[in-house]
Amino acid sequence: MSNNPLDKFEQGIQDAYKNYELPYSSSEFTQLSRRLLRKRLFSGLALWGSVAAVTAIVGVSGYLVISSENNTVASATPNASEVANTVSTPNSDDVANGESSNGITGIISDFKEDVINNTSTSKDNSTSETTPSKASPLTNTNTSTTAENNNTNLTDPNDGQGLERIENKNKSLYIEPCVRTACAGAEVNFTAKNSPKNGSYLWNFGDGSFSNQENPIHIFKKSGTFDVSLSVTNPNDGQISTIAMRDLITINPKPEADFEWSYTNSPVGEPTAKFVNTSVNANSFLWKFTENRTSSEVSPSVIYNSKGKQPVILEVQNSFGCKDEQVKIVQVNADFNLGAVLKMSEHEIAFMPEALKKGGNKFKLSIYDGENIIFESTSKTKVWKGEMKGGKKATAGQQFPWIVLIYGEDGNDARYYSGTLTIVP
Repeated sequence: MSNNPLDKFEQGIQDAYKNYELPYSSSEFTQLSRRLLRKRLFSGLALWGSVAAVTAIVGVSGYLVISSENNTVASATPNASEVANTVSTPNSDDVANGESSNGITGIISDFKEDVINNTSTSKDNSTSETTPSKASPLTNTNTSTTAENNNTNLTDPNDGQGLERIENKNKSLYIEPCVRTACAGAEVNFTAKNSPKNGSYLWNFGDGSFSNQENPIHIFKKSGTFDVSLSVTNPNDGQISTIAMRDLITINPKPEADFEWSYTNSPVGEPTAKFVNTSVNANSFLWKFTENRTSSEVSPSVIYNSKGKQPVILEVQNSFGCKDEQVKIVQVNADFNLGAVLKMSEHEIAFMPEALKKGGNKFKLSIYDGENIIFESTSKTKVWKGEMKGGKKATAGQQFPWIVLIYGEDGNDARYYSGTLTIVP
């Protein structure tokens, strides 16, 4: 190979050019080398201009310093020529020969940057429609994979359910009761969260009860802690989602309110009822009577001053805060004596009010000799014939108060009646 710098340059360009898929032309390399040489010459001239400017500035600065300090030794300030000599400038011969401080390697590097990269870009643009770049297959693969992944979640946007399915895809089905603790007999509302729209539901409340409603209301009749499960069938793809939540809800026992009563007054006095509390699993009580009367006693007594139906309400509560109530009716009809006679001969005593003989309801007849009961009957055929304690018989001039209770069909409601029988000769 010749020692000519241009030959070296051309050979270096050829060597560098082998790594690129471009056609080789000796004439094109010659033109490119000339362009690069001109570029180097222009760069050298610009550098020399910069050096001259620096020299001028330094010289002016030195002149000003010398002028302002007359007593300063002139040799203390470097002159412009010395400053200029300290600046390294490229050799003009090196520039002419194409060998700057970077040499042939720098020229090749500039060639790659200015020419080959531009040529490659132009070629890629011109052939992009037919030949993909090296990164294209990888990019296309990722795009395809992303599209496939998206297609597993997306649905036809026209069906109006695509967004909902995407959201449900990322959320788990779960059960939300309105309360976690309740009393037996209370209504509990259950909600299916993150369930598909218009799905098929099967609830199991853990107490032997089931429901196919989306958000059912269930009443737990027994106390305990219950597991609740839910299975939902998606109407679009038939997929079944199931969730079982252990110990989801605790049902506390409910008390049972109940009571009985009896009259404790004499027939000549005002009706007085004694209420006996028979409630179960209760530790606090509240009685409510007519005329806004209340009592917190376990078994209170009440005097009735009015006639007619008298409602009695008993509210009970246990330690869990669970409540129950019982309502019964006491009816007082003191003015109606059931068709009973007012007077009877001591020789023909056979007392039983006519209403009891003709009626079909259960009753209880009580006869007093003042404040003590001397006779009781619950049968229309068992009449009072004047018997008294100690085997004595009723005699003329004596009066015997009586009370009748007539019970309702359920045996709870009772009507109160009273009167007085006078024995005559």
